[in-house]
Amino acid sequence: MKFVSYNQLSFKNTPYYNRLPSNEKEVFDILTSIFHFKVNTYVLDHLIHWDTIPNDPIYKLVFPRKEMLSPIDYNHLKTLYHNGLKSKDIIPFVQHIKQKMHPEVKHHSTSIPKENGQVIKGLYSNFKTIVSLFPDPMVKTCHSYCSYCFRWVAFNNFEAQHNASYKDPLTPVAFLKNNPQITDVLFTGADPLVLKAEVLKKYIDPILAIDSVKVIRISSKSLAWWPYRFTTDKDADALIAFFDYIIASGKHLNFCAHFTHPRELDHPEVKKAIQRIQNTGTVIRCQGPLVKDINDDPIIWSQLWTKQIQLSMIPYYMFIEANHNSENCFRIPLAEALHIFQEAQQQTTGLARTVRGPVFMNDLNRILLDGITEINGNTYFVLKSLQAPPETSSEGAIKLIPYNKDLKDLGDLFVLFNAPTPVLI
Repeated sequence: MKFVSYNQLSFKNTPYYNRLPSNEKEVFDILTSIFHFKVNTYVLDHLIHWDTIPNDPIYKLVFPRKEMLSPIDYNHLKTLYHNGLKSKDIIPFVQHIKQKMHPEVKHHSTSIPKENGQVIKGLYSNFKTIVSLFPDPMVKTCHSYCSYCFRWVAFNNFEAQHNASYKDPLTPVAFLKNNPQITDVLFTGADPLVLKAEVLKKYIDPILAIDSVKVIRISSKSLAWWPYRFTTDKDADALIAFFDYIIASGKHLNFCAHFTHPRELDHPEVKKAIQRIQNTGTVIRCQGPLVKDINDDPIIWSQLWTKQIQLSMIPYYMFIEANHNSENCFRIPLAEALHIFQEAQQQTTGLARTVRGPVFMNDLNRILLDGITEINGNTYFVLKSLQAPPETSSEGAIKLIPYNKDLKDLGDLFVLFNAPTPVLI
């Protein structure tokens, strides 16, 4: 299958645009003036069930929905749209909306490493044993865009990409050699696997020569969005050979695969791609977010984990959005999230107990929503810090917050886990 991608303009020239109900066309036309849109032939042809639009979960996963804006902002934008204003005429209002929706990242300055007093751009290190790397080519794009992704601000934004990435493949080497406690390196982005194998090798090769680095992680949604990357793309064989090369260097290669819905694992091509990756000795661990109206059902998660295990992959994390986006249309109440996770595990083989969730990955801490407890007649959510910055003492700590069945936002988790724990009497 040939990879063809569409943006908000070129998609209108496809037969699929004409299959949208008129109200969905309007939503698409209005919202793509704000949100970046990208979809490819595989997603359109094989993942979306067009006869169930607009309720299809993959459609909701890729196409923006009006709930992503406040009703006031959406209606204002709709009025401008119906008044016939051109894109350039509504730029000030669009920029105003984007600024309100810009992901809020607190406390992150301590996570950007320094070497000889100088900030190392493109590195992010908030846990003791792992550092995330953002080479410049990896932060630019994905095979398709997920509607919930908080990294949308970097797409088509040269300044944001430039400020958060590095160009010289040797940039992280000195820092890693001087910090041998770092055993894991995570290549992330956007999506590293949109790149050709030779470009990946250019950035990963220098890391393989560092003895203290034992694990190479690559985070990608390519298996879901474009499995042909590993099977029939022109350099698919070269990519698989590069995975072999990493394993032969003595490193563990971990593929962090993003799956949001079990349908993403149904097509024969994704199963073939998984097998080719696994034949290299690479371990595939699966993670995904819990998203309202897309996968907020324990049956869906049970099906997802069951299929992952059947394909010899390891369920790893169920994520829940923390504080990166003020818009709540993708979130569900924490009590419901916990119920979905617990019910899904009860319906799945015990091998799925490898998955942790629901887990918040906020700016610094990785926090597990571990359950609900009652103390002295009062009900609390139980939160546990799975990982935390080494300069804090919060890793492994447990915090209780008052139970509220409608609560969606826990606030600043970093502040919560670095505050003294009150004595409950």
